[in-house]
Amino acid sequence: MELAMVNDLMLGIDDARISVHDRGLFFGDGVYEALALCRGRIFALDKHLQRFKRSLGELDMLKKVDLSVIRERINRAVEESQMTDALIYFHITRGRAPRSHNYQADYHPNFLLTVRTPPSSAPEQAAGITHPDWRWKRCDIKSLNLLANVMAKHTAVKADAYEALLVDEKGLLTEATSSSAFIVKNHTLKTAPLTANILPGITRELMFNWAKELSLQVSEESFTPEQASAADELMVVGTSSLVTAITRLDGQPIADGNRGPFTAKLRERLLQEMRG
Repeated sequence: MELAMVNDLMLGIDDARISVHDRGLFFGDGVYEALALCRGRIFALDKHLQRFKRSLGELDMLKKVDLSVIRERINRAVEESQMTDALIYFHITRGRAPRSHNYQADYHPNFLLTVRTPPSSAPEQAAGITHPDWRWKRCDIKSLNLLANVMAKHTAVKADAYEALLVDEKGLLTEATSSSAFIVKNHTLKTAPLTANILPGITRELMFNWAKELSLQVSEESFTPEQASAADELMVVGTSSLVTAITRLDGQPIADGNRGPFTAKLRERLLQEMRG
C-alpha cells in the first residue's frame, strides 16, 4: 500500500500533514531524492544517500541529520508498504519557523517520505524541445527549487514532447528538466561536465561504465543544440526517464528518426540492473 512518513511517524498516503510554517513551503529550503524500488530491491540506495549527504552539506544542514536514521526510515517504510515496485521520494527541510529569509542555528529539520505506485514506464523513444535554462546557479545541489524545471516541462508537454532540453546563456545544452542529456557521435558518448549547473545524476554516472562495455568512448564535453540535432543518437537518462531516446528535437528528426542501437542497449542494461 502507498504510505507516507513525516519525521518518524508512519501514515496513510492521504493522512500526512506538514506545518504551514515549514521553510520548505516558504523558500524551497531543503533537499530531496527519488529512488526506484524494483522487484523489492531499492536501486542504487548507497549512491542516492551519498548524493543526499553532499546536498545537505552544501546547504549547511548535514550536522543536523543522521544518515543512518534516514536509511533505517527508508527501509522501514518499504517493508511496511509491502510493495515490490514503487517510487520512493524523501526530502529534508530546514524545519518550522516564522517566515524570515534568515534561519536560526537551533532549527530542527523536518523529514518527509512517500512510497507510491511508480508512474508509467518512460517511453523507449519520444520527442524533445529546447528551452532556455532558467534554473538557479547551483543545480549541482538537489534542492526543492524546481519552478524553472516545472515551467520548461509544461512547455514541452504542451508541444507534445516528452522532455525539454535546457540551453544556457552560452548556447550550450546543460541537461533536461529531470534527467541528464547525452549524445552519441562517432562512437563517443558525450554529456556536459559536472559544474555548478549540472546535477551529478546517479544514472548519468552509470552510463559511463556501461558505455565502455559497448566499446564507446566517453567524454564529458558540452555541446550545442545544433550538435545534438546532428548527433547519431540523443537520449535523456534518469531514475524516471530510464534511458529514453529523443528521436525528434524541435520537430526535426535525429539521424533517421528512430531509436539508436546504443540507446537501446544502455536502456536494457539499466533495466537489468534495476531488476537485479
